[in-house]
Amino acid sequence: MRESEGKNNVLVNAHGVVPLLHVGFVLIGVINTMLGPVLPLLSSRWQLDDSQSGGLFFAQSVGGMVGSALLGSLIKKFGFKMLLAGGFVLMAVGTAGLGVGTWEAGIVLIICIGISLGLTIPAINLLISEYNVGRRAAALNLLNLAWGVGAVGGPALISLLARTGGLAFALFSLAGAAVAVAVLAAGSSTPFALVEATDKAAPPSPATRLWMNRYALLTATLVFVNIGTESAMGGWIASYIQRLDPTSNFSWVAAPSLFWAGLLTGRAAAPLVLRRVRETTMMWLGMFIAVAGLLVTLLGATTGFILIGVSVAGLGLAPIFPTTIALFTERFGRDAQRMTGTLFIMAGLGAAVFPWLVGLASSRYGGLRAGLVVPMIGALAMILLQAALTASSTKDKT
Repeated sequence: MRESEGKNNVLVNAHGVVPLLHVGFVLIGVINTMLGPVLPLLSSRWQLDDSQSGGLFFAQSVGGMVGSALLGSLIKKFGFKMLLAGGFVLMAVGTAGLGVGTWEAGIVLIICIGISLGLTIPAINLLISEYNVGRRAAALNLLNLAWGVGAVGGPALISLLARTGGLAFALFSLAGAAVAVAVLAAGSSTPFALVEATDKAAPPSPATRLWMNRYALLTATLVFVNIGTESAMGGWIASYIQRLDPTSNFSWVAAPSLFWAGLLTGRAAAPLVLRRVRETTMMWLGMFIAVAGLLVTLLGATTGFILIGVSVAGLGLAPIFPTTIALFTERFGRDAQRMTGTLFIMAGLGAAVFPWLVGLASSRYGGLRAGLVVPMIGALAMILLQAALTASSTKDKT
């Protein structure tokens, strides 16, 4: 009876917390993808070349890895509520300072933004996953749909605010929204609690042994490549379009929005698709659609074709990350809570390496078209990794 009451209490907590988590994830979507639409403005103000601009993405991702590495110990010490409140405050500080800082200060501030994302993104994913045992894939796709809303609306919102009061005004406005979320989280009377494991007798497995598992290593590599590919496309597509068509302000502002709109559409459709097909089937479909979209983006001769390719690429990439996390947590159960931090470190590493490689390839081989071959290679690598994961799962079942 006591165990049942405990479970019911967690469900009540979830109903109180979930709306705030989704609102916070909308803002995270804006901040997480903010460098893409503001990169042309920052590059002009700080007089950066492509290689240096790629370093900004690297700095944010390094911060994300630091935040993810600290996640487990900070949750244990402060709990989810204060961790999320602190994460959004740090997000506000980094975003506000970026509007007035120099290039040197900007690197530090971008690292702070990365740390805040490294704390808040995996923490919220963990909470939503544990609140939705039995329907994790659908719930995490819906959560990342909220992220997509922010990512899609972010470029247009930032552009509107920047036209109204300049870049500093736009960034201060976003910082104010982050402070508001932090205050709501800290002031919430509802506990932010994970579902407790019912099997108290089973001791947790050693982390080193868990990560020696082939499925775990392949999943970590897939997350690295997937988030790297997403970050490279979302971060560089505005600059790519701007150089192809310098006279059209609409196209380069719309390009990242269309990419994230593809993700938004895909994640909105994922729960419906999952009623008809298995999670792994949806992953395969997404990967091949992503490859098709990236091919159109690379080979498109006009801005219109490139924008179509960008949208299709986003649609294909949409279900891969949340579904991978759902399958991972289902596979490892209670051990996944201790492994998720490492998984998000790999995500941060991918977000650091791939955009940097795009800038490096662009500088070395004469243009961003060459640089965008990097995410194409990433999409093809995901297909190979998914094949290896499928083989690993089949082998374990036999």
